[in-house]
Amino acid sequence: MMRPAVLFLGLVAGVAALLAADLDAYTGGWDDGAQNYNCGTSCHSGPTNHGTGVLVLSADKPSVVTGQGLVVTAQVTETQLGNNALVGVFLLRSTAGSADGPEGDGWEILQDPNGRANNYVQTPSPGAGQAVTLRWTLQAPATPGDYTLLARVHHGSTARNPLWEDSSSVTVTVTAIPPGVPIIDHAPVSVGYLQQDVGLEAWVVNATTGVFLHWRAAGQTNFSSVELTNTTEGAGARWRYEGAIPASATEGEIEYYLVATRDALYTDTPVFTVRIVPVPVKPDVSAWVAQILVGVECIAVLAVVASRYASRPLTKVAGKEGSKVG
Repeated sequence: MMRPAVLFLGLVAGVAALLAADLDAYTGGWDDGAQNYNCGTSCHSGPTNHGTGVLVLSADKPSVVTGQGLVVTAQVTETQLGNNALVGVFLLRSTAGSADGPEGDGWEILQDPNGRANNYVQTPSPGAGQAVTLRWTLQAPATPGDYTLLARVHHGSTARNPLWEDSSSVTVTVTAIPPGVPIIDHAPVSVGYLQQDVGLEAWVVNATTGVFLHWRAAGQTNFSSVELTNTTEGAGARWRYEGAIPASATEGEIEYYLVATRDALYTDTPVFTVRIVPVPVKPDVSAWVAQILVGVECIAVLAVVASRYASRPLTKVAGKEGSKVG
């Protein structure tokens, strides 16, 4: 009676393994995330050896008003790298090792070097002695004051030792925004698709004379411009504006920024980067579905066989008896 049940469970385990294998094939990507100075239990946790690389951090402005955008750039040059030449770079406010990401001071990461919103990113190095540049776009805290930012790198080496380097700190002064100056609240777009417009929206305060979109292909000198459309429904302090970067026929990067105006007053955002990629193709799951159907059918057949076997009545087999000869 146990044999059908064993076969049944074995088949269920096989189908589950197939499902797990297929699901795992669609995962991937760099191990970016929100990390502290010692990054918990990750593979870069707590290196004790100081490397010989050079890490330089800079900001595009020494001072910003509350809520204004700031671009912070880290330039990393490594001389000791492991075989995969992968480096992990942190943007931090301190080296305390706990809650030391820039968001702890009220900064908001609008865009990281990989197009997301993490303070820690991993990136392949171009090789020993060659520089790689990483850029974070931040939104300034709501409270005026002086704020410190710094960067740290973790990486491996040919000796398989975890190494680290720190940058010098950068101090940025945040001041109160003057009355009447426009304010832009915009979530940047990081990915667009070939032959499709890149839609954008922004919520704006005090922009009485227009909100404008400026864009160009990365590497070009001049920006093209278009005025965004006010699509706000009803009255309110914040107005919603919409627009689009025209469709691109080639892969690559597009840079853009927004400007909100009020007569002679204006506010602009930092320059954001949109990566133009092919339209994603849905994976062909027909073979995967066929495997599942076959597995389900086999399970059903075995279940029926096991049920019939278990419900079959027990029969007593009588032995042969000899007859007495009188």
